[in-house]
Amino acid sequence: MSPIKEILANYRNRRHLLQNMHLPAKPYGGPDFLYMKNHKAACTNVLTLLITQMHHALGGEQAPEISMDGVHNLPTDYLRAGARGLNWETAQDALTGPGWFRFTMVRDPLSRTVSAWSDKLQPGSNPRHLRDLNTYLGRPADTEINLPAFLDLLAQDDGARDLDRHWRPQHKEISYGLVSYDLIGRVEAMDDARRAITRALFGAGGEAVEVIDTRKHLGHRTASQQHRDSLTAADRRNVDRAFARDFEMYEKIAGMEAA
Repeated sequence: MSPIKEILANYRNRRHLLQNMHLPAKPYGGPDFLYMKNHKAACTNVLTLLITQMHHALGGEQAPEISMDGVHNLPTDYLRAGARGLNWETAQDALTGPGWFRFTMVRDPLSRTVSAWSDKLQPGSNPRHLRDLNTYLGRPADTEINLPAFLDLLAQDDGARDLDRHWRPQHKEISYGLVSYDLIGRVEAMDDARRAITRALFGAGGEAVEVIDTRKHLGHRTASQQHRDSLTAADRRNVDRAFARDFEMYEKIAGMEAA
């Protein structure tokens, strides 16, 4: 199987893969790059950094307007992504060709999974994710699922685990081991990752650019920590079982940082 076919096998379809891929929209004075978006792993933070730095590199005098809607509906002046923004030839080159700086982010699998439930499935969140899960399970669309039941489901049901990219295994979402990354940052070491991305793409000048840190702005926080603190030993075993390969990946990446 060719490298591209191996990568594609990690995604539901080509469109899914292209939605994760983010490339510069135009020459900006730095290297071509591929940012492989990994949902619930600081994607808002990284996109804000890239948009702000690209804006500055392209001669923008005032800081760009940053909002949750704006970051996730990409301004085409800075980044291109998805089937509308990327042709397949360019995408293949970005995935496997020479001359690209490729990077992504990962997150502790337990934190990411709890955050996904807190942000997408608990009462009061966007009903689309719960509706899709219930449709898959053959239940009424508004049937609630608490956190322990969700973790138990993910441990037992491959289809449910693969259903939504916010909790889908990270090793699939980033094609770990198949895409040759120059940098895999960790959410738990976000300051180091931000500095490394900035230096690699925008050089010393980029370090002087003021970039919003969405961990402190935009209200982009969930109550996941308190939910994590409430987990039982059985809950944690379910996460270990559901995301064993992600834990192996994460520990290897953390170990390489410490070496």
